[in-house]
Amino acid sequence: MGYLVRQMGHVVISSPDPKAAAEKLMDCAGLRITEEDGDTIYLSSNNRHHEVTYVKGKGEAIAMGLEAVSPDAIDEVYRRAKSDGLEILSDKPIGPHYDKAIRLVAPGGAVIEVHTPIARNQSRMYIGGGGPRPTRIEHFNSFSEDTAAYGEFCEKVLGMKLSDKTADDGLRWYRAQDGFHHTIAMGTGPTKLHHYAFDQRSMQDLQRIADNLAIRDDALVWGPGRHGAGENIYTYFADPMGCIIENSIELAHIDNDATYEPKAWDISEGLAGRWLNLWGTPPTERFLAGGIPFAH
Repeated sequence: MGYLVRQMGHVVISSPDPKAAAEKLMDCAGLRITEEDGDTIYLSSNNRHHEVTYVKGKGEAIAMGLEAVSPDAIDEVYRRAKSDGLEILSDKPIGPHYDKAIRLVAPGGAVIEVHTPIARNQSRMYIGGGGPRPTRIEHFNSFSEDTAAYGEFCEKVLGMKLSDKTADDGLRWYRAQDGFHHTIAMGTGPTKLHHYAFDQRSMQDLQRIADNLAIRDDALVWGPGRHGAGENIYTYFADPMGCIIENSIELAHIDNDATYEPKAWDISEGLAGRWLNLWGTPPTERFLAGGIPFAH
């Protein structure tokens, strides 16, 4: 069996004020609410029922969802995870509108749910959402003290492929079957969800996000810039819990696994290096300090 994961699925995050978190995501990035169930709010940017779920809580990452290529692929992930002695949190979906899932703890502490596709039962056209309306949720980036073990998990248990890494093997980017440069990115450090990302359409979309933040008396935490690994143009802002939200365009797409060779990026220049931003501006302290812990 080759790829077990087709694409990014969804994120589930707790918030002391789910409504306020949802409103910022709508105002700035352009998602809309598809369903409210008490303190649980579901949002989407396309025909999926949801890509982001906010639940009542203290500001933690509940799960990072990955859509499997088939129901059998979920069984295979379960088998591999059990064989490797990984902690299985649940074999039931964490939310509605999809049928099958396994939720587990990856090496380093990230909580990942591999699941069948979330129902495509929403219109792509909608009224509301003050932001530019992304095409899809794109990837997530979580930290681990041991990215070698985390990376081995992505390859061995999830069946993903390495797209790029840094020359010291510390930071890594892994792709799923859809071929986009990365669905999972990883950094080194204490376990946390640092950011998750949306695929926007144009520089004007990124401009609109920055303008909407200014109207809210807020600001970007970093960007615009262009990453070396992935080649995408990006901006970042923070949600009310401190998790970073990336919006980007032009993420590289790998159309042939047989001819693609992962690149090892030289990081000798540190955070000011071109591997991180081809345009040269290093990340801000607010960006580096961002992120939220995982809830186990």
